Amino acid sequence: MSSPTSAPNPAEDPRSLQIASDAVGQQLQQIAILTRAAAGQLGVVLGINQTDVAALEHLITDGPLPPTELASRLSVTTAGITQVIDRLERAGHVVRERQLNDKRRVLVCPVPESVAQAYRHIAPMLNGLSAVLGALGDRDRAVIETFLGQVIEVYRTTLPGSTTATSETQNAK
Repeated sequence: MSSPTSAPNPAEDPRSLQIASDAVGQQLQQIAILTRAAAGQLGVVLGINQTDVAALEHLITDGPLPPTELASRLSVTTAGITQVIDRLERAGHVVRERQLNDKRRVLVCPVPESVAQAYRHIAPMLNGLSAVLGALGDRDRAVIETFLGQVIEVYRTTLPGSTTATSETQNAK
């Protein structure tokens, strides 16, 4: 590894990859950067850190989840997810609900007001994206769906801890 003041080793420098000079690759990078910025702003609005935002995003998107599933999705330990849930609970964003049929089983549930607050914050972006998607013709939409499905597949299969693509991605092809 090179020091911060020395010239980067070409084998370790991502700027030497073809994707770095490709316009679509640069746009994907900008989307990633802007997505992190949007998540950061949402965290500020909700008064929580990025890990907590990621947990809340899973709960908002997929509904109540057991702590172990949430830990797996965030790649944190069970002790780590307990801290995340505790912080979200103290901030009023989630509640733990015991299951009636098995009192040992707990689901982490997003609080409806927090979901509404999150959506109010990102509504302008979602509305803008909806307008862009609505303007697509069928052919353009099909090309973009295929491309994005392939990008998602690359992410899912190259992230540490991932094994195979989900059936959802495979069905999109």
